[in-house]
Amino acid sequence: MRIRKEIAPWSGKLFLRTAILLLTLSNGLTWIVKALAGEPLFDYSRSWVWAFLQPLLLAAVFTNSARKITLFINDYQSIDAFREKLHDNVLSHDTRVAEHHEHTVRYEATGWFYRLFFRWGGLETVTIHWGQEIVVEGSPRIVSQVADSLTWNTAFKPARA
Repeated sequence: MRIRKEIAPWSGKLFLRTAILLLTLSNGLTWIVKALAGEPLFDYSRSWVWAFLQPLLLAAVFTNSARKITLFINDYQSIDAFREKLHDNVLSHDTRVAEHHEHTVRYEATGWFYRLFFRWGGLETVTIHWGQEIVVEGSPRIVSQVADSLTWNTAFKPARA
């Protein structure tokens, strides 16, 4: 079995959306507290790093960790029941089947925290395209765990003749 992994490029659109949200929440809450306390709104007693750089850095970290991973699997035919083993492996990472077609299965996360990120850009989904080459793409959290299982789990080793 041969495995190849590709990481999607950085998304500027996701960065902008996240940065705007974090900047709005961070500075908006500060202004509300200052208005209720009767302080001048634009008199920053806190650091400018906290006001602007921290939300931008958090948005950059989130955008970087939200990049999709694509896993290409070839020469898997020598492994008995590979499709069922891969299906069970993906389900074991707190996912459920969202859509099932003949050559495509889409999984989504089941935990409340991960479902929150599913709603924020569909980040916590995994799609498997079956064919001559199996393509697993989606959440870096789940796809990396699947890649580790394919590499180290004895269930995914070729059957001995």
